[in-house]
Amino acid sequence: MRLENNVINEIRNSVDIVDVISGYLPLTARGKNYFGVCPFHDDHSPSMSVSKEKQIYTCFSCGATGNVIKFIQDYENISFIDAVKKCADIAGIVLDFETKRDNRYEKYSELYDIYDISYKFYQNNMNSSAASDAKKYLRGRDITDKEIKHFGIGLSLSDSALLTKLLKSKNITDKLLLKSGLIGESENGIDLYDLYRNRIMFPIHDANGRLVGYNGRAYHGEVTNKYVNSKETPIFKKRDILYNYHRAKEFARQKKEIILMEGPMDVIRAYTIGIENVVATLGTAFGSSQAMLVRKLSTNVILCFDGDDAGLKATKSAIQELVKVGIEPKIVRLSDNQDPDEYIRKKGKEAFEKNLQNAMNIIEFKEYVLKRDIDTNNAEGLASYTNAMINEIKNIADEVLREISIIKLSNETKLSADFIRDKVGNIEKKDFVPKFKLNNNKLTKFEKSERNLVYYMLKYPNVIRMYDKKITYMPTDKYRHLAFQISTFFKKYGYISTADLLTELRDDEDSIKVIGELEALELHEDYNEEEIDDYLENIRIYNEQQQIDRYKKEMLKEVDFNKKIELANKVIASKLRSEENDRGN
Repeated sequence: MRLENNVINEIRNSVDIVDVISGYLPLTARGKNYFGVCPFHDDHSPSMSVSKEKQIYTCFSCGATGNVIKFIQDYENISFIDAVKKCADIAGIVLDFETKRDNRYEKYSELYDIYDISYKFYQNNMNSSAASDAKKYLRGRDITDKEIKHFGIGLSLSDSALLTKLLKSKNITDKLLLKSGLIGESENGIDLYDLYRNRIMFPIHDANGRLVGYNGRAYHGEVTNKYVNSKETPIFKKRDILYNYHRAKEFARQKKEIILMEGPMDVIRAYTIGIENVVATLGTAFGSSQAMLVRKLSTNVILCFDGDDAGLKATKSAIQELVKVGIEPKIVRLSDNQDPDEYIRKKGKEAFEKNLQNAMNIIEFKEYVLKRDIDTNNAEGLASYTNAMINEIKNIADEVLREISIIKLSNETKLSADFIRDKVGNIEKKDFVPKFKLNNNKLTKFEKSERNLVYYMLKYPNVIRMYDKKITYMPTDKYRHLAFQISTFFKKYGYISTADLLTELRDDEDSIKVIGELEALELHEDYNEEEIDDYLENIRIYNEQQQIDRYKKEMLKEVDFNKKIELANKVIASKLRSEENDRGN
């Protein structure tokens, strides 16, 4: 079944873009539009505008533009047709057809197939008699069959080549087996072996739920290498993965909050007490790609890493990355150096939830860290602590939080609030006014005429009719192409809608980019025919001048006298025609 564009637009029209996008990220009304932090670039302030009237979004910083389907497609990193289905699901419309696997899946289909086979293999092991010790270990950690099934926990056995033999029996090449990150090669360069042996296997999925790797947990009391992640492969990049992301994303959006932990066991433990909006870093460094993944779920983030010094270091690192993408997380530090798994098992759900409810903001966390490192019982230490806190307070943008922090520091240090306020100084208040980075000074009168004409063509059928009647050629490629697309759309459907046009242009990234530039212009919404006529006349003059210049260049190159005369007559005729048009106007 092929979905026609008119059906796709009916589906798009059945939902409201503001309602849908606000389900992914917070939006704030400003005038007739809504603004939010753009999820498609490293955005620190709300630069994405969402128009309820036009049913489109545009980022004034990176230029990202589209309708609700385009937003879902890019945000979820799914195919266009999957985004249409998702939009239909939101609208309650049933679409009964199979979708093709996306290009990335097709490109690496053999690797995905290997992981599908390995998953079934490890699952079978976990359900066999050979799993008695592993299950005993898991039950000792209060992991029941319910959690084993829900999280797809498997088991690799002690035999060094069981998985290798199984995969080779499927006629998979040695080169591909080594590329999968599950199989290693012996020193003799001949024998292959399983990289995972005697480990409890926690499957790792990408953001779309495709199996891409494993986190293998030793369970025989090994002190070193307790957890081993899969080697990096074309489908598994640690910096782009968060454990349990594909399961947690819907719960995070429902609760408008995401909790970030360190490992699979922490996530699974949280699940056992009904907390499902949780992801984990797999013990790897938390980077910018992971921060962007988190921001796609919510800007309300709680960091709950292990309570030891390593967990503290990881917390500091994660704060830095999250702040870079416009998130000020809250922080939980668990007592007695415990990780979330230990804490919940020992102290229970209520105690853990109380920690979440009382999570520290960044300034409170900085205060906590400083007090660990500085002895405030003497004057020198107290002064050092106070100066450090004043520097932190200077960075607080929220006026209320800044004032609360000043008063709190005043009470702590017995220094007057006015003294601290004076040291903090006045914070310059900056009103957010989104501006698209267009340099109008570089545009000629003719280019501005083209641009403004196409701007109004996106809004008014009458301007399209004027264009069709009077313009045969637009000099600038990007405006010529988009104007043609607008005119074609209008002739085909009898109306103009930017949101519907974006569906038509879904594979035309250049035109979509131009629409984004036009939507960001600060032109008045209404037009008059005299203004449009001026744009049309400017374009006509430019085209005629360009034609005259072409004739003149041909004359200079031409050696045949008669042809020179012919070209000269064309120049004269073009000038006369231009003058006649000027008199007529």
